[in-house]
Amino acid sequence: MRYFLLLLIISGLIITSFQIEKESVKRFENPSVSRQIRVVIPHIIEFNDTISNDTLWEHISENQHPVMYSRKIITGVCFDGKCRLVNIELFWNITGRYLGFVLPEEEFLSKTEHVKFNSTEYDKLHSLLADPLSALANFSLKELVPEKDSTKTKVDAISSATIAAVLDYIVEGAVYTTYTLWHIVYGPTKREIEKLTFEKLNSEIVLELLNSNKLEDKVWALNHISEKMEISSSLQNKLMKIISGDDIYLAARSLNALKPEMLSNEIQRELSDIYDKTSFLQKRLIIQKLKESTTLYPEIATHFSKKLKTLNGTLTKNVLELFKVHQIKNEKIILEVGKLLSNKNRFIAKQAFLFLEGIENPDRHTLRSINQYKKKNS
Repeated sequence: MRYFLLLLIISGLIITSFQIEKESVKRFENPSVSRQIRVVIPHIIEFNDTISNDTLWEHISENQHPVMYSRKIITGVCFDGKCRLVNIELFWNITGRYLGFVLPEEEFLSKTEHVKFNSTEYDKLHSLLADPLSALANFSLKELVPEKDSTKTKVDAISSATIAAVLDYIVEGAVYTTYTLWHIVYGPTKREIEKLTFEKLNSEIVLELLNSNKLEDKVWALNHISEKMEISSSLQNKLMKIISGDDIYLAARSLNALKPEMLSNEIQRELSDIYDKTSFLQKRLIIQKLKESTTLYPEIATHFSKKLKTLNGTLTKNVLELFKVHQIKNEKIILEVGKLLSNKNRFIAKQAFLFLEGIENPDRHTLRSINQYKKKNS
């Protein structure tokens, strides 16, 4: 009976071990577009890389939006063709950002001497492939792995001869595998993915990307809003929220996404409200954007004229340039600018003078202020 129980335990361990061995190795991050995938369609593309498989798989949601892309990779990773083939499926976000990998059932990655990757090494590989700034971009395989000295036997050329500059960017003993997969992730496949997504990009997709917790996705979305794209009210609200936020770079990209024809009275009013509450750099960016508008609405011009007395020299100059671009001739605004001629800050006073000097037929009060300024500074 005792031997029978022991036999059952051993059998159970063997079965469990076999089941674990058969499980697919997977390291994966959820895509930015969190929708259920309805269909996966192939795109036959000439990648012009070292991989024979030319199929890029697009994973599409029920509303026909791309969710992610994948590519099945089967390739050798050694110069001499003696190393074991890599059989892996790589995944990308719709922005071209690396998401992860899945190995077919019972497949594994190996190092020198065909030693299998352990769990920690799979984790490290996943982390390394997620780094777009890897030093691997700057080297060729021949530079990383000098040819093995034939006079020596059993030398681990892959691990011991690798140059020190990239040791932190590889899985130890797996230079070929790490290097090859990284270059596939950031090579032609990434560019093709970005191209496919751009063709389908709309307000809804951009909005989902802007809600991503990845800065890279947000920047990509803002940089790819085309002039032809119709901006929904939801996306417009999101852009305004970013513009009023603390991230200057995203604020600048969001302002850039606002095309001149979009700068309606309502949008200009929102931007002027944000201007009052935001930082120096954002104030300058907002003024620069308003210069691009087809018109500066009177109430907006008046709003900025009332702020003149509180602005520093640089912002005063920016606002006056805005008035000049839009050829502001409102008498009340010109009077406000005229008050700056007596400002203790000589730079501000000079900017006001330069602006007023370009005004045709100024009112008598302004003309008198201009003459006094000239006399004082002659």
